[in-house]
Formats: sequence, structure tokens, C-alpha cells
Amino acid sequence: MSVSEYPLSLQVDVATSGDLAEIRQVYEHARTIQRQQGSTVWPEFSDAAILAEISAHHLFRVVDGKTVVGIFSVAYADEAIWGEYERGAHIYLHRIARAPGSRDARLVDTVLAWAHTECRARGLAGLRIDTWSNNAALIAYYQRLGFEVVGHRRIEIDHRLPEHYHGIEFALLEKTCGA
Repeated sequence: MSVSEYPLSLQVDVATSGDLAEIRQVYEHARTIQRQQGSTVWPEFSDAAILAEISAHHLFRVVDGKTVVGIFSVAYADEAIWGEYERGAHIYLHRIARAPGSRDARLVDTVLAWAHTECRARGLAGLRIDTWSNNAALIAYYQRLGFEVVGHRRIEIDHRLPEHYHGIEFALLEKTCGA
């Protein structure tokens, strides 16, 4: 995949294995913010898990020039979290995270612009995001961006997912590509 440019002047490109240390820093920064907000905290992701996403071309960087302002991952199916809602017709956005020191408010706008372009190019129905059901502020933020809550799903034990997903209820949000 090549670098994609958006009118917001930020660019999205596929992460590489050479980005591993920087990706780890971004995830650590995200965990620090989650702790400060009293939110559920992501676990430390293994190098193997990060490198597998990179190898599958599912982990992306958002850059301003040569500076990484954030990262995110995508999936094109997510039955483990979405269960009976899964239709194989969406791009699933996961772990949108801001880089340490970045104050760029355009990160999520850039991710969504990229995802809308990718969604239309692939002929998919829309975008999906999930978050912990108890994260009312983030759910409201996604709703202001045009996402609608389409359901909630509690995941007990599912061996397709890391342990930190077990026993958690998720809010499931989606929007169409055209919206």
C-alpha cells in the first residue's frame, strides 16, 4: 500500500517493522492517558502481536511530514467482538492512539477520511468502531462524528481475543461510508 494524502495535510501509511519501537511508545502513551482518565487500560501488546498486524498490513501510522502523530489498526471482519452483528461488509477501526507530545486535533479526522476512502474503494457498507460500554465520553464523541450505537455485546471468554477482552461489555458503533 502506498502513502495516502488527505486535505488535512496529514498522511496515512502502512507501518513497518522498523516502526516497532515508536508504536510501543504510542501504546504506552495511550495506556498512561487511559489510567489518568480512570478508563479501562489496554494491556502491553507483545512484539509478536504488533509485528503480525504490521505483516498483515493492518497497522497504520498517521504522520505530519516525518513526525508520527498517531497510529491505528484495521480489520475487515470482527466476529469475535461483533458476533451476530458481523456481516463482512465493514472496515473495523481499532486502537486509534495519539503519539506522545502530539496535540494534533486532526488525528481522528484523518483516520476517518482514510477509512471512508478505503471503504468506498473496497465497496463496503461502512465503518465500525467498538469501545467499552462504560466509556460514555468516547461513545458520545463517536456519535458526534456520525457513528450510531447499533448494539452492545458482553464477551465472556473467547479464545480468539486477548484476555483483557474477557468479561467486558462493548458498545458497537457504525456509520456508512457515505456519511
